[in-house]
Order: sequence, then C-alpha cells, then structure tokens
Amino acid sequence: MKITSIAGIVVGIGALLFLLFIASISRHTTAKQQSSASDRHTQVVATVGTRPITLTEVEQTVALSLYQLEEQRTKLLRESTQHLIEEELLAAEAARVGVTVSDLIERAGESETVAKLAGFPGPIRLTGKSSPFPFVSEEMLRVRRALLVQLRRKAEIHVSLSQPELPVLDVSPDDDPWTGTAHAPVTIIEFSDFECPYCKNSVPVLKALLAKYPGKLKLVYRDFPGPNHHQALPAAVAAQCAAEQGRFWDYHDALFTRQAPTTRWNYSSLAKDLGLHQPPFDACLKDNRYRDEVLKDLQDGLKVGVTSTPTFFINGRPLIGARPLADYQEIIDRLLAPSASS
Repeated sequence: MKITSIAGIVVGIGALLFLLFIASISRHTTAKQQSSASDRHTQVVATVGTRPITLTEVEQTVALSLYQLEEQRTKLLRESTQHLIEEELLAAEAARVGVTVSDLIERAGESETVAKLAGFPGPIRLTGKSSPFPFVSEEMLRVRRALLVQLRRKAEIHVSLSQPELPVLDVSPDDDPWTGTAHAPVTIIEFSDFECPYCKNSVPVLKALLAKYPGKLKLVYRDFPGPNHHQALPAAVAAQCAAEQGRFWDYHDALFTRQAPTTRWNYSSLAKDLGLHQPPFDACLKDNRYRDEVLKDLQDGLKVGVTSTPTFFINGRPLIGARPLADYQEIIDRLLAPSASS
C-alpha cells in the first residue's frame, strides 16, 4: 500500500514539474514575441544625420496604400474562390448524372426552369451553338449562369475568406469646417474636391448618416483639389471665404448642386444668391486668402496616402470612393458597439 502511495506521489510531482516546464516555455515564447513586436516598432530603417527613421513611421506613411493593395488581393482571392466553387458545382452535377460538363450545360438549356432563369421565353437547344473556348456563345453563357444559380440553391457553400483589417491612421481634422456634434464618439474626416462627381454623389449619403446617428457623428471637410480639376482650387478658396461668414456648408452644398462638367462657377454670384455680405466675400476672393490653407489640406492628405476623392477616415479607418450608406454603417456600428475601443 505504501509503495502504491509513494508511486502516486512521484507521478504527481512529475506531472507538476512538467506543467511548470510547459508554462515556463509559454511565458518565454510570449515575452519573446512581445519583445520582437516592440523591436519592430522601434527598428531604425534609415538615418538622416542624427535623425533616425523607424519602421513604424514608414509603415504609417504607406499604410493606406498597403491596405488598398491588400483589398485588391482579397478581391482577386474572392473572385478565384467563386470561380473554383462554380467549377466544382458543375463537375459534381455532371458526375452525378454521368455526362460531361459541356453536355450538362447543353441539356440544362432544355429545362423550363433553367431557361426561365436565363431569361429565355422557353427551353433552348444549345447543340451546335457552342464552339471551343474562348469563343463561347452568349446563349451558353446565360444557361451556364442560370444553371449555377439553380445548383447554388441546392448546395451548402461556406466561404471563410476574411476581409483585410482596416488600418487606423492618425489623421488630423486641423481647423477645418465641421458639422454634427462637437465631441461625438465618431469623427469622419473627408478629403474632397468640389469638381469631383463622386464627391457630389457622396453628399446625400453623408447627410443621411448625420440624420441616422444624431449626436454620434462629427463630419470634417478637408480639401483635396485634384490636378485635373482646374476649378477645384478656386472653388475651395471661395468656400473658405464663405466660412468667414459662417456659411461654409451652405456654399459647399451650392457648389455641388451647381456642379457641371462644362460650366464654370461664378463664385461672387453664388455668394450673392446665398445672401452673403458681398464686399468682404469679394475681398477675400480677390486676395486668394485661403489658398495656402487649401494647399495645406492637400499636402496633409498626400502624407496619409490619399490619392483620389472622396476619401474618408472614420476614426482613422479609411473608406475610399463614393460608397453606399451600408459601408459607412458597418464601420460606425462597430465603433459605437459597447465593446468597441476606438
């Protein structure tokens, strides 16, 4: 009995020592990983005189460009995944009925259901219509797409490709015009161009957002006049002149409302239509008073990687181009969630 008890104690001590050994290795590995991450942030990649340039600085400068590349990579992966899913669905169905994929598609055209999905008035015979790739008939492509719709409805398909993680960039609101709530939990900084049609399309979406999240959003407008838009810079200066009289957003809306590809704005006339005090506005315009301010916005945008308009930063998270309301909501709702830390 004593021998059994001693053996049990020895086994217990051995197990305890083994667990302590594993814990020690785990702590060492974690510490090493943390140290490696810390070293990466402070890693000096270049020096100018005595001034070191760290990897973190470099990564921050190109973070937006790297994210866009990662978005393109993800898009290609998703397209390729969908292609392979389609090929697998067709191959599996062809094997099930004992025919080739080409024969499967030809037969599918004779199905009332598939023909209807393909937009044909009734079944269609594809025999003799097909030709070797890449010269595939339009009818066959339509039937193939319709057949895939039918096969997808029957199949269990799970795609687990994840979206690239949004970088969080340090973007200053500067002292630029804003609307919404001063100390809102979510700040949207927009880099925009009054001559950009996509920026114009974003105006009603942004207004809908402000209405949907009362007290939750602050929208900051920063200028990013494109080099191919010759009226964008003077328009931005004129809007800043209107801001002197507290009318930036009225002038902003009027510029976008009257935006036309072949028409130049009459900035002074526009101010008059809005009821602005004319002499100080015209003097501001004549002095080109806010040109440097507008160009500073442009330079700040370039520094954080902005290359096109509109570009938005939602608490530092980028959203590029004219997007539907849902795209903004997806980011905003995550930021407003109780567990979110922005």
